[in-house]
Amino acid sequence: MSTLRRHIIAVTSALYGIALPSVALAQTASSQVTAQTASGAVDLKAISKIAPAEKAVTAVSKKTVKHAAPSANFQSVLKDVPGMNVISSGPGNLSATDNEFTYQGFTSAQMASNFDGVPIINTFRGGAGGTGDDHAFTPLSMGQFSSVKVYSGANQPSQNGINSLGGTISYEPSLPTSRFYFDLNGSGGKYNNIGGEYTSGISINSGIIPGTKTEMLFKYSYTHAPSFQRNVYADINSYYGAIVQPYDHGLSQLKLIALYNNEQARQPSLVPLSLLDRFGSSYQPPLNVAYSATHTQAVNIILSWKSILNRYMLAKTKFFVEQQDDNRTSFTNSAYYDPNHYGYAFYQGYPVGTDLEPYAAPPTANNLYNPVALFGSAVNGTQYHNYIDNIHSFGFLPSITFFIPHNTVQFGALSDFSQDHSAEYWYGSSPVPDIEGYNDAWNEHDQRNYNYIYLQDNISLLRGRLHLYPGVKYNIVSTGDDDQAGYYYTFGGHVGNTYYFTEPSFGISYSPLREINLFFSAGRTNKVPNISAYYSVIGAGPIPGPITVQPEGDTSYDFGIRYSGPMLRASLSFFRRNFTNIFSEFYDAATGQTFEYNNGSALYQGLTFVASAPIEYGFSLFGSYNYTSAKYTKLSVGANGTAYPGEYRPYIPTYTASAGLRFKKGNLYASLDGHFVGRQYIATNKGETIGLTLPSYDTLDFTASYKYPVNYGGIKSILFSLYADNILNNNYLSYLEEETSPISYLQGQPGAPVFVGGRVRVRF
Repeated sequence: MSTLRRHIIAVTSALYGIALPSVALAQTASSQVTAQTASGAVDLKAISKIAPAEKAVTAVSKKTVKHAAPSANFQSVLKDVPGMNVISSGPGNLSATDNEFTYQGFTSAQMASNFDGVPIINTFRGGAGGTGDDHAFTPLSMGQFSSVKVYSGANQPSQNGINSLGGTISYEPSLPTSRFYFDLNGSGGKYNNIGGEYTSGISINSGIIPGTKTEMLFKYSYTHAPSFQRNVYADINSYYGAIVQPYDHGLSQLKLIALYNNEQARQPSLVPLSLLDRFGSSYQPPLNVAYSATHTQAVNIILSWKSILNRYMLAKTKFFVEQQDDNRTSFTNSAYYDPNHYGYAFYQGYPVGTDLEPYAAPPTANNLYNPVALFGSAVNGTQYHNYIDNIHSFGFLPSITFFIPHNTVQFGALSDFSQDHSAEYWYGSSPVPDIEGYNDAWNEHDQRNYNYIYLQDNISLLRGRLHLYPGVKYNIVSTGDDDQAGYYYTFGGHVGNTYYFTEPSFGISYSPLREINLFFSAGRTNKVPNISAYYSVIGAGPIPGPITVQPEGDTSYDFGIRYSGPMLRASLSFFRRNFTNIFSEFYDAATGQTFEYNNGSALYQGLTFVASAPIEYGFSLFGSYNYTSAKYTKLSVGANGTAYPGEYRPYIPTYTASAGLRFKKGNLYASLDGHFVGRQYIATNKGETIGLTLPSYDTLDFTASYKYPVNYGGIKSILFSLYADNILNNNYLSYLEEETSPISYLQGQPGAPVFVGGRVRVRF
């Protein structure tokens, strides 16, 4: 073996870390800069640690994910990220709203979510759950990811994803380790009134298999999670596998990630405040009045390859296949129908359900189903409503990195092809027959193809103390929508278009001293319109109307300072977001259609502060604070109302904060975390900001675990964990809106009460 090859193999593990630098607070991330000596060998001393240009936000570490309570899900673990306001709750990712969180003003549908670098969002509506009424969808379950990185604003093109308008959430997969183990897991807990969480599972880690050097990890778990709200639950079967295969003396690697989450759930709905006051936070309508039962499936298969081709080049690619299936049957009892309000049933004085179409006879040209003839009346014949939203995607992500003096240049691309079948059907009994031309409200088939290429550079100057990060991404997004004639569509049709846009970015990172890093970044990001902008122009006539909605845009600026010393790690950063072409949606109850249009511009700006400090005897303190000001910048008038310059954007807390104490000594770990969310303006169900605010709230959580070494009878250790979330049992609302039709009232989603539980893991 040549001397050069031995040197390359020696630094293989270091070079593999080049893909995505860490965003851990106030730490410098490992990025590699190779240099050639006179003999032509790779100089190990040239592998230097530098601070990346991305903003100072708190990453959700492996330790935090590992010690998350059984009541957590893949989005609720983000709650202590400064600027993050999480609405989603429960292991089943249950939410009564389309929006599952906001981050520095941007909604979950305006953020990219990636798993191992691959998009896991709804490519037609945005978000990784919630949007499109998919309120019980779990693309990732706990145990399938090991940590999370949050990138705010515009970043290097390789760090962004689809819909990175406000930033990117990057979930890192759980991977096998070098030593064999077999785990048996069990967890459970109760809320203070009703509901809880019960999970059992196994994990098998092969360790390094002699001869082939293969490493494998397989996991299975079953979760039964009755919610703290009555008649709401989630049952989830989670399957996961990861296989890593190095070859060519470790210079190359194949990796396969595969997961399948099958969920049966009953979704929550927003509840009028007067009913929450009367019956408590657990209230949901009785099952004989209204319910929404959902069956969802999530599949994600990622095959990755990377190889060090020579001392100048690193090549990588990922092939992926995704499936997001949602089949929901809703029920509304026609006995509660109120003929004074078109299409609405009333219970306890408030509307319930989303069904009941009181048409006397269907338009025979489109629907042959006659509810009057079969069930006696139109409302009897529309008590059951079946909604289907199935998204299938496949694509690939190639890149090649060049190591040249003082530069790390990367050229990459993405191609993502997605298809969506979405439809609604009515019937008077369950199961609902899904027959086009018979009982379909609407039936559409959509296609969307995301393609982009990017070029970025990491320019190292002043012996690694100064780094410049120029980058540019060119995007082509093509969309097509085909709708059949149905109850909501007098005419069917096809409409489509293609958007072309460029997203430039630039970052600077400078370390005048070893402990101090200054950073600045600027860039442009975009989000193309949701599919509702397409199907809303079909149906009124034989020729569909034009697509006039423009992509949302964000021009962002970030700058700040990090300090990393032996007794303190801290960062202070400032951000400014110029948000344009904001999407608004208007639902027309008479036609059953949702219309999307551009409505206004806004300025988001604020600051983020994060700090942690070790103290004696294994204790450490940590805290964070984010302030966000989000206001409209120009007069906007639309179907959803009027927005005035200086008016607040809704559902953006003025501040979020966290503080706590952690202890780690030997096999004992404990933490006490406080989480705070400031007041936020609310909106009508149409999206218009009103003068009311959702009050601020706080929760206090406690976690403790101890790993007891056994080393007897094949048992290596037993891990015991205790959890107490919302210890003070604070009663709060995580979401509130004003409903304007058919009557005016406030409705909201209550936050989870106190949860107490535990977990046991036996390792063999």
